[in-house]
Amino acid sequence: MKKIGISIQNGLLAEGIIRMLHENGEFQPFRITSPKKNGVVSNCLLQGADILLAEVSYANGATIEGRLSEAKALRAERPECKIAFLCDENSSPEIAKAVMTAKKDGIIDGFFYSSVTAKYLVAALDAI
Repeated sequence: MKKIGISIQNGLLAEGIIRMLHENGEFQPFRITSPKKNGVVSNCLLQGADILLAEVSYANGATIEGRLSEAKALRAERPECKIAFLCDENSSPEIAKAVMTAKKDGIIDGFFYSSVTAKYLVAALDAI
């Protein structure tokens, strides 16, 4: 089973994703809500995360700059942990472009738009 950290500020979205992953049977999802600096990295290290799924938005604590910093710190501490970003390509095209660039540059392992179906998201995370 893959341990997957979910760092998504929208509680309903986070709980929905956690439920989907749990029902799949291949994941042990855990929610990361720590607003502290390095809270995401600390939680992933403490839980032994295999994957981090982090939302990128304009919200404080989820900005592209902050998420890239977390990704680099996590990669340095736990290189085997896969990192994927989730963003809204329609309301935040600038963020979507920055997320795509992070993937091209090898900072993250994958990215998803929030418009993907639940089945696709679970399958893609399983394959990451």
